[in-house]
Amino acid sequence: MHCVLLLLQLPLASIFVWNGLKRASSYDRIKPHSHQGNSHRSITVPTLDHRHSLPMLTPTMPFSLLKHCFAKLLTPLLDNRSGFLAAFVLICVSAWLFQRRTTRQKKPTPHRFSNSATCLKILQNLPYDDRPGTNKLSHEVSRAIPNQRLVRAFQIDNGFTTRDAAYGRQFRRQAVQAIRQVTSTNRGGWNQIATVAREIAATYFRESTSDDRGDLDLIVQVVTMKAVLSMFFEVDATTYTDAAAFEIARRINLLSMQSKSTTGHQSADFSSLKSLLQRVGLDWTDSKDNPLNILLPAYETLWRVVARCLIEVVFRPSANTQWRSLLQTFIANPTPGTFSQIAPGGDTNVSVEFLVHEALRLYPPTRRIYRHVHFQDKQMPELLTADIEAAHRQLHVWGVDSHRYRPARWIVADQKMRDAFMPFGGGEWICPASSGFGPMMIGVLVATFAEILSAEDWELRLLRGEEGSEDEGSWILDDEMVLESDRREDTAWDLVRRS
Repeated sequence: MHCVLLLLQLPLASIFVWNGLKRASSYDRIKPHSHQGNSHRSITVPTLDHRHSLPMLTPTMPFSLLKHCFAKLLTPLLDNRSGFLAAFVLICVSAWLFQRRTTRQKKPTPHRFSNSATCLKILQNLPYDDRPGTNKLSHEVSRAIPNQRLVRAFQIDNGFTTRDAAYGRQFRRQAVQAIRQVTSTNRGGWNQIATVAREIAATYFRESTSDDRGDLDLIVQVVTMKAVLSMFFEVDATTYTDAAAFEIARRINLLSMQSKSTTGHQSADFSSLKSLLQRVGLDWTDSKDNPLNILLPAYETLWRVVARCLIEVVFRPSANTQWRSLLQTFIANPTPGTFSQIAPGGDTNVSVEFLVHEALRLYPPTRRIYRHVHFQDKQMPELLTADIEAAHRQLHVWGVDSHRYRPARWIVADQKMRDAFMPFGGGEWICPASSGFGPMMIGVLVATFAEILSAEDWELRLLRGEEGSEDEGSWILDDEMVLESDRREDTAWDLVRRS
């Protein structure tokens, strides 16, 4: 009977030890605080509640804490010979709880890969090396965990963030259906898309560039945002200002940057973004109905690639003048046929498709793709990074000029190049826009801007550094300048009309 009573004390004893361990673990989270006026740094160490009659925490915890707890709890058990078994069980339970907690709190081991074959394996949810074993986590979970930052920032619930396989497939079907509706002949097809894009761009340049200069990225963001809202949500571009479209784009960019850090007032910024979207006619109450589920990937996929492709095709000194003629022919009759049609006359003549593919190679919409995996032969989970931007510039695949914009490389592209080309991801969950809509839409927007802008009438300068700072400077674009895929906070592409 006495042994039974002793064993019944074990849960309470284990809880006592466990609470002590939780308090001890707070020591690891204490950060040093600098005291003004002192050259040294001190650490403020909390003490436990006086009711627990435990010693003050020291750097030797939790081992000193365990010793104290065991001394208090096991002494009455060890006085009885049958208590040895109870003591042994208590020690095992405490050790198991401690090991489980410390293992669960460890962050996944990060790995980054730039080899295209390895990147494709990561996107396909396969082991990144030749070892046997499979990922314990489903493809949906592996992708959703790194994307939870987007859930916190934008309160979305789509195929990129869900852990539910059924909902993921449903969202993909909805995205495919939305693309089909946008390009359907009932709505005018690609001709109507091109017409709307040209009207939006013409209005912007007519009303917003009276000073004969502007930020190229800002211009592309506004036109792209209005085009996406018009196509997918049927929002009339004339019912709200360009300033409102820019503010929506700015809030999205700001929240996206903040989501990558642990600081920032994301809730306040999201409320402002939601208010802006409500003003243009978009409202929702449920995360699955959030228009950002579609707006976010559509807008982000387009504008950066469009801006960089426009720079390469129009403003590079080495840009082929035939490229502009090709774009003009395409925008006049935007069909899949004119998109892929190669202009005759030598290896310098390419198709609009090749112009777009080369831009997608150098400036992929998603530079890096993350997967949280836990393979069977690994004790700890891993955070894998597929560096798509680096994979698209590998010398052994793309040649010694892999860093240069050269659309003619696609004329003789071999299977190795095509396998290494993954701007829209890869595997089962490749982006629905990859099958044609994404590249075609990029082509339409680039051709729209190329119709208005020309290197003869406009000059493009890179501004870097804040005004008045030592880093402040201005550079005219030349053939040796390497463009960055993403926009830095301290840079701007200044578009100036030539006098």
